[in-house]
Amino acid sequence: MDQFPASIQPSVLPTAPYSSRPPSPPSIHIPPRIINGSGSGGGHSNDDDPATLATPATASPSDVIMSIHPSPAAVHTTGLTAAELHAITRGAAQAARDGASAWVYAARRAAQPVLDYLYLGPASAVKDTAWLAREGITMVLCARDARFAAGGGAAAAGMLVAGVRRAVQGMAVEVQVVDVADGRELVAAFSRVVALVNEHVLRVARAAGAGGEEEGDDGKAPAARGKVLVVCETGNGRSAAMVAAYLMAMFGLDTVQAVQFLQLQRFCVALGDELKFVLQAYGDILRARGDVMGGYQQADQQEGIGRLAAQSKRRLEHASGNAGELGADDMVVDEMDEERYANRTFAPFVERDF
Repeated sequence: MDQFPASIQPSVLPTAPYSSRPPSPPSIHIPPRIINGSGSGGGHSNDDDPATLATPATASPSDVIMSIHPSPAAVHTTGLTAAELHAITRGAAQAARDGASAWVYAARRAAQPVLDYLYLGPASAVKDTAWLAREGITMVLCARDARFAAGGGAAAAGMLVAGVRRAVQGMAVEVQVVDVADGRELVAAFSRVVALVNEHVLRVARAAGAGGEEEGDDGKAPAARGKVLVVCETGNGRSAAMVAAYLMAMFGLDTVQAVQFLQLQRFCVALGDELKFVLQAYGDILRARGDVMGGYQQADQQEGIGRLAAQSKRRLEHASGNAGELGADDMVVDEMDEERYANRTFAPFVERDF
């Protein structure tokens, strides 16, 4: 902080150093996960949450660190029906194992499965067509920098998309592009990514005539399933944020849980604070959307449309009756403003004694 000139005698003095720059939000810390699904960050892990319950019996508890389950709330946040949600996820738990000890630097140039139908990696991984065929990849979703989309035409596709299309030419692999910009536009892109992945998986299942449901109990082979590879230049930036957003929408994870699960599956992912803030904003939107849709559904089932209309009418009458009380609103505002400072012990400035 700059010292005051000797000719100026301020009437108040600061009690702590400060800066005149605009305030910035605190950094979102992502604590590492440890065995049995508990995180070193304590409050960020929730063992009672259906999205992070214990691992399935088929997984070895010695190396599984985190397990997630499809969230029933995804019906409200994504617009899917319960049958479509099951057709996409097959109701299966998704486990993330401790792969950090076996991670090698060269693995960052390959793609890794995040879910059993969703992969993440760099665009260069698409060149391995044998791997694409072996894994059964049916769509590559490219996270393109929005600056390359301006103007249209072949040049706007950029090296990323053009290289992907050349690599999968002649294969039954669909290529989709989502233009990603920073800030608020990225939040809107997340919803489109979730819709593109879900629509593709459902379309492949319906084309196979199986509705996306697995047929293993009667000895038949599993139904055909769409698998999506999400890529950007590195597989650690825009594409990683897209996959994290998909986990939040479909599996009910918060920002910390989604990034933790993602880093367990692809160890080199390191999202910056800007992307984590955008994911946090997207999580708030998902919760608000789920609350609104869940409230509508509960109201329709328990109270009915007529009762809701009656309650709204009573609220309007109550509001109009109080409108004539002059000064009532101002008094409430003043009381609320005083409560903000009632229990604060820290004073940023104190009066100067002359």
